[in-house]
Amino acid sequence: RALAECVHALAAPSLRASPACILSRVSFASLAGVPRPPLCAIGGSAAHFVRREAAPAPPFAHAGALTWRRGKKKKAGKAAASVRDDSEDDARSAPGGSDGASDASGAEYDESEIRDAMASALESLERDLGKLRVGRASPGMLENLTVDAYGEPTPLQHLGSVAARDAQTLVVLLYDASLKGLVTKAIAESPLGFNPRDDGDTLIVPVPEMTRETKLEVGKMAQRAGESAKISVRNARKRGMDAIKKTKMPEDDAKRAEKALQKMHDEFVKRAGDAAAAKEKVIVGR
Repeated sequence: RALAECVHALAAPSLRASPACILSRVSFASLAGVPRPPLCAIGGSAAHFVRREAAPAPPFAHAGALTWRRGKKKKAGKAAASVRDDSEDDARSAPGGSDGASDASGAEYDESEIRDAMASALESLERDLGKLRVGRASPGMLENLTVDAYGEPTPLQHLGSVAARDAQTLVVLLYDASLKGLVTKAIAESPLGFNPRDDGDTLIVPVPEMTRETKLEVGKMAQRAGESAKISVRNARKRGMDAIKKTKMPEDDAKRAEKALQKMHDEFVKRAGDAAAAKEKVIVGR
């Protein structure tokens, strides 16, 4: 009987109520009332006697209990996974979550950045206008000319000095004489229409008189350069307007920011137009 109680106490809670466990407990308990004949008389051992007298448990009882426990574990695992997924979704959708933080950090409006972009467009326009040919020789015609030197595009002013010898002649003195061929090719292939010649340590670049037709054509190039700069300024304004909308700032603040951005846009567009018109006037002579 004591052995039956020990087995019942050590059994898993889910198995204590199983038919197999109850039947085994009754079988073990019934052994207490069986007379104990001498072991030698029955020709066996106590263990043999217990195995013979105890009723075997149906195999399906233990199998059913184990299946029930496995199913319970699977359901618990699925429930825990579902809770984890819901928690992650809530964290991502929350304002302080990872995704919310990235959206908030990406939706920023920096007025100084937009201003720098517009100023860069105006600077590029000034460089392009400086390359255009006018009636009088000017170092600015060649200083910003791009030369493929040392494997990368480089402004001519970084490779040497440019000076005006007279109203119709430019002189280029290179820091590295081995670049003469590349510089000569860049000048000859530029829209300026110059034909440089080698003069020992320097390059001589004649600036011929411009015909009326040539002046008009170069004047149109100045206009196109001005329009290109205006397009860059407008693109910068569009980026700024999009950034203002994404910040979701208060309506009054958004309107003030848009008004300031439009004012800045108008200023740079006017400066680009004035620069192009002034250059065209110098070229055409009117």
